[in-house]
Amino acid sequence: MSGQNYLRLYTIATPAESAFLLNEGRAYFFVSNSDKYALKGNNLIIGATELILNNLLDMNLPRLETALGDPDSKVKKIPAETFLSSLDTYSVALNVSMVIAEQVVLTNQIINTNLESVQGDEKRVKETSIEYYRIVARLRQEYEKRRLPWLKMLTEKFETTLICKRGEAFGRTVTPTKITTPLVNTETTLELPKDAVICEEGSMGDEMYILQSGTIDVLINGTRVTSISDHGYVFGEIALLLGEKRTATLKAKSDVLLTRLRKSDLKNISGAQDSILRALLTSLAQKHYYNVEKIKAISTVIIEKDLSTGPGEKSRQLLEVQRAQNDLLSLKKEVAGVYTARKAEFLAEIVEGF
Repeated sequence: MSGQNYLRLYTIATPAESAFLLNEGRAYFFVSNSDKYALKGNNLIIGATELILNNLLDMNLPRLETALGDPDSKVKKIPAETFLSSLDTYSVALNVSMVIAEQVVLTNQIINTNLESVQGDEKRVKETSIEYYRIVARLRQEYEKRRLPWLKMLTEKFETTLICKRGEAFGRTVTPTKITTPLVNTETTLELPKDAVICEEGSMGDEMYILQSGTIDVLINGTRVTSISDHGYVFGEIALLLGEKRTATLKAKSDVLLTRLRKSDLKNISGAQDSILRALLTSLAQKHYYNVEKIKAISTVIIEKDLSTGPGEKSRQLLEVQRAQNDLLSLKKEVAGVYTARKAEFLAEIVEGF
């Protein structure tokens, strides 16, 4: 796709200084030359992810992608200050939420397609890197709680390694959306008994849920992958915004109390509960960001695989697996040693998981 006849809206790695209103036409987004997707429609506000994260979470991100518009597209630049102040308007916040939700869905599709190319030894390196990163992330959490100098040194020693950085790109998850502001509208309240199915994987959805009390099991392909009991935890925001199929089954593990919201409910409560839309915007923007980072990490693995194809490739791949596994083993040994030497009982759960 040649860019000479297209409108260049912004370029990857440049400062994010404005959003754009796509009055009509199509916009193309490039994470790389081969990883791209498109949005088409009228009056879509695009280029918002970085502005939201930089101003609401102080992340200081450059552009994550390059964006081009069709030659006949009608596009208007929206200065950052104007865009951010307009987020207090329900119609604008909903527009931006729906656009970023669509970007999350499309980048998820790229991730799933690219992961099919990561097989065999590459997959083992990926899984080992993720395990390594998650151990280091737990150490970081413990340091943030306790501020122990020796724990800081231990954490920093491992979190700067290449395997940790790669594992972070693959395995880092977004902090879940939480809305803890009480919602007093009883019409949106839903009480369900233990074992009740809230929604089913593969079914179409147009509503989201906020957990007020109780515990919910999340099942994929009939297998429980996690349980959630956090007050204010949000489920199904992309289904509400886009009418997408559910990606998991939600089942009540105990008696639960939920707030169930449809778009009409969201509009009705937005004036008094603008924190709901702000929480959705921030969460979706984070999901978009982490999806882009994951695409880049997977692409690096694929490129390395393609460049190294040839005689001796199998032995090279095996060496990569062994190196990753040795790095993970070294991490576990040092953490276990510190746990024993310092009698750091707060590390017991980490060590017992080895």
